[in-house]
Amino acid sequence: MSHYYTNEETPDVPSSFTFDIAGRTYDMQSNAGVFSKDKLDEGTRILLETVLTQAKPAGPVLDMGCGIGPVAKVLAVEWQVPVTAIDVNEKAAGLARENTAGLAVDVQVANHVTGSGYGTILINPPIRTGKETVYRLLEECVQALADAGRLWIVMRKDHGVKSAVKHLESLGCQVERVNRDKGFWVLKVSREK
Repeated sequence: MSHYYTNEETPDVPSSFTFDIAGRTYDMQSNAGVFSKDKLDEGTRILLETVLTQAKPAGPVLDMGCGIGPVAKVLAVEWQVPVTAIDVNEKAAGLARENTAGLAVDVQVANHVTGSGYGTILINPPIRTGKETVYRLLEECVQALADAGRLWIVMRKDHGVKSAVKHLESLGCQVERVNRDKGFWVLKVSREK
């Protein structure tokens, strides 16, 4: 079975959709074989709305697991800061490049965090990859933060968010639940000093 976090061959079925956030309409090109191919998924919407209302622009930004690039696109437009967007899925990364063309976004294909010194990192973890992969990605995100940087995570309550909080705290992080909506929790994470 093909999953969005793999690079298995999928049919080419180009499509597009729009979404509204922060008073703007964003157009997205999409295709089969990518995460949330026909709409902005609810978790990502809740994450973006929370970050846009509760965080001050702090770049550079890392969009880890960027998919087709809605988070990278919105933050590059709204915050006017450089964004690195990473996804393991080559088709998704290609679409992210297309969707963020002309913006200060560097899209990369990788299964790990690249770079460091990020002021803001956002992640909607790929839960179906398993706890080991999710925790590895969260640990890499924490390590890639600037000293005063913040990691923003969205997870469903019933997909292990409480154990993820405990894991992050065991790494010496301060974790605050800053939003709870439609079964999703948004966490703000910082490294303790």
